[in-house]
Amino acid sequence: MPVTATFLYGVPVSALLFLLAIMGRFISNRQLPILQNRIFSLALWVGMSDIVFHILSALIVSHLDLFAMPFAYTVISIFYMLELFFPSMMVLYVFSLSRSLKKSNIGNIALAMMPTAICALTIILNPIMQGFFYFSGNTFYLGRAFAFLHLVTIFDVVICVLYVVLKREQVPSGSVATVLSLSLLACAAVATRMQFIGWMASSVCIALGLLFMYFIIQKPEEKVDNLTGLLNLDAMISYIDELVSRDAHYHVLVVKVENVRRINAIFGYTVGSLTLQCVADFLSTFSPDLKERSRLRKNADKYSCSETETQLGDARKLEKTLPSAWAFRLMSNQFAIVSTNEETSENVAKSIHQRFQQPWTIRGLELQLMETMLDLGKTSSFSSGEELYKVVELMLPTVPKGDTVTMSESVLNRVERQISIERELTSAIKEGKLEVNLQPIFSVEEGKFTVAEALVRFTHSEFGMVEPSEFIPIAEKYGLIAAIDEFVLRSVCAFLRDSDAEKALQLKSVSMNVSVTELAASAFSKKVCEIVDEYQIPHEKIVFDITESATTTSYLLMAENMQILADKGFRFALDNFGSGFANVVNLTSLPFSVVKIDRCMLTAAEESSREKIIFENAIDVFRKMQMITVVQGAEKKSHTDLCIRSSADYVQGFYYARPMNFEDYSAFVRLHNRQAKKRDPSLNDIIVVSD
Repeated sequence: MPVTATFLYGVPVSALLFLLAIMGRFISNRQLPILQNRIFSLALWVGMSDIVFHILSALIVSHLDLFAMPFAYTVISIFYMLELFFPSMMVLYVFSLSRSLKKSNIGNIALAMMPTAICALTIILNPIMQGFFYFSGNTFYLGRAFAFLHLVTIFDVVICVLYVVLKREQVPSGSVATVLSLSLLACAAVATRMQFIGWMASSVCIALGLLFMYFIIQKPEEKVDNLTGLLNLDAMISYIDELVSRDAHYHVLVVKVENVRRINAIFGYTVGSLTLQCVADFLSTFSPDLKERSRLRKNADKYSCSETETQLGDARKLEKTLPSAWAFRLMSNQFAIVSTNEETSENVAKSIHQRFQQPWTIRGLELQLMETMLDLGKTSSFSSGEELYKVVELMLPTVPKGDTVTMSESVLNRVERQISIERELTSAIKEGKLEVNLQPIFSVEEGKFTVAEALVRFTHSEFGMVEPSEFIPIAEKYGLIAAIDEFVLRSVCAFLRDSDAEKALQLKSVSMNVSVTELAASAFSKKVCEIVDEYQIPHEKIVFDITESATTTSYLLMAENMQILADKGFRFALDNFGSGFANVVNLTSLPFSVVKIDRCMLTAAEESSREKIIFENAIDVFRKMQMITVVQGAEKKSHTDLCIRSSADYVQGFYYARPMNFEDYSAFVRLHNRQAKKRDPSLNDIIVVSD
């Protein structure tokens, strides 16, 4: 088919200027070293090159007599290779969105690229075969194989659309619209190229497609730390996710600057901030980012870091022989350096240690800083950037100040267990798979089980039953404790509403152990009332257990919530009394009506006559204060005998019963209470506790 169209050069020239503007904007911001950014950067260069060669090709076709034939064949062949490369790059971009660009997926990628490879081979061999295009006289002709370029473009479009549909759960929602838009633009480019070749509309489609990609990719303000100019925590998580998706090996050093708070206190926050900026500049000397190096040179005089230029030179020497490292500011005085080479990581660690042995000059002040360093060793076992940062949160506080610690395999296994527990605990809370057990508590006055303690239980798919002493601190650390408290409260309320608790079980009231963070929350009292009223449970049936240590945290907010709930009929028990620094003042200033005496006081009273006096007098004091006493940890008959002789109100422990599910609890209490003698029930209270 001969090509005799009049070309509209203004269209590609405008598109080229538009892409130059996008390129300027793109490179003016710090870029995260992930595949999507790299593919976009490459796409910009390919797109601009495509438009330039499009213009050159149009000039050659229009004025064929002015150009040598080898030159004409070369330029037009490069142009069509670029036209072919662009939709293929779109396929790679789609693969990168779902993190599928990795060695294990090389077969699928090669299969998707096969038509492109065949078409590229046809273009390369065209001077010999002349099936793609050819010249006859001063006329340019498209060969029969030229249609293959359109077919390959359509094939790539279909691959992209099918892939985002099949992988839609793994592809970011905003990127799906971008891929669909790119696919429509590619189809539009094919249609206009077939019907109106002189319009040169493919350049417009390329420019619009890159603009769509730019809007999705470009959010530099979210990835850069405002104070230091380094990439931030979110950027590191994204970078680690990228490395994990490619099955790449990487090494992470975490550096904590220990003296910053002291510098803030002595010299002010301005000097403290400049100190962090100076440390960040030193860490950025290992970065391959040209913009980062430019900022470093500008800041060298500003921060008076006399060694900065020397360090920059040392980093360049390192970069010539080893891959570079990327620096991130995690939070406050914590930094991370991520590299993909073990030798690089070791050299960077040595450089950091050597630099911190020297003073830092900030505004004429010579400051000696101390670094604490954590080497995360075997990082290949982490499944995501968030998981790695959880390890940092868990491990960094355990490193002695000023030391460098490499995480061992045994420590890693322990940390991985905690992360696994947190992950499954989160899932169990969402799916309602936690279990609440009740432990019967014996009423000394009535001789019956009229009080119960609710205990939350969690079963891990790999580790089996996990003790509350292990998973509750994890839940508190990762903000899951509020959901657990609510689950326990709802479970207990449902049990009271649906069972014959009051008649057959003689269950009078229920309490749960509430976390201090929840108790100090302003909306806590309102939420509790709404839940209990939803199940139509009288407020006096609920008694909240609060540990001794909790009474020393956020006292004012906690006291306010406790008083609001107490005025509405809820009760409070001071849990584990005697296990720590017992503060009797809290019993008078806070609305406690129940005291739970810890097992340690009971065992001590059995072994020592002096401790026995303290134990008996404590119960006597609480009785005079008109407070109900519950003794915990009774595991043998001598324990229960001592509690009864000391006139305790309730006794709890494995001697009577272990925690059991709701059904077993009901059967147990019915059996034993039926055999008990009837007594005055005026002191009956039921306590439900989760721990």
